[in-house]
Amino acid sequence: MASTQFYGQNVTESGPSSRNTQTTTNNKQNLKIELQSNQKLTPTKTITNQEVKKIQDEISESKEEQQSLKVKIQQERENWREVVKKRNPKQTRLVPIKGAMDKFSLTIAEQQSCLFLSGLDPDIEPEEVKEYIDTTFKISSKCEKMKTKKDRFKSSFKVYVPTDSKQQVLNENMWGKGIVINHFLHIRRNFNKEVNPVTA
Repeated sequence: MASTQFYGQNVTESGPSSRNTQTTTNNKQNLKIELQSNQKLTPTKTITNQEVKKIQDEISESKEEQQSLKVKIQQERENWREVVKKRNPKQTRLVPIKGAMDKFSLTIAEQQSCLFLSGLDPDIEPEEVKEYIDTTFKISSKCEKMKTKKDRFKSSFKVYVPTDSKQQVLNENMWGKGIVINHFLHIRRNFNKEVNPVTA
């Protein structure tokens, strides 16, 4: 009879009966381990036919809602109107027609040029300037006294002369030292207000 250590216990073998006892013990232990493993597993939930049908209905309703939303968006897009920025077409100015008749029954206006005259005494009046220009250059002019920032020191004038005589009036040798005469620049300023215009 032999003695064998099994799982920390001494088991005495005595022929076939000892072997059967060992096999039974092993089967019991394996069964116990298997039962413990099964207890750790989460039991599977059984789904009834009604629950399956309910899930299918929910999926079907969700698809119908999505389809309805797509149709609504499509309808709204059809009602949209693309905004196109309109550009104002550039207006092409027509070329003016100039008369060619030498003899014409109506009086033709004389082309005038505007000059700036400055540096005269503050007490000088437009009549005096007009008289000087008309007498000196043998022309008919118009003169307007201007209101400027330096009225206390000197006076300035806007002078209209025939365009054909403009260069003649702009001759520096015909004006005294300290006088400034130039083409008039039409700049909008509050102090550029003409007073006492002389047109005769």
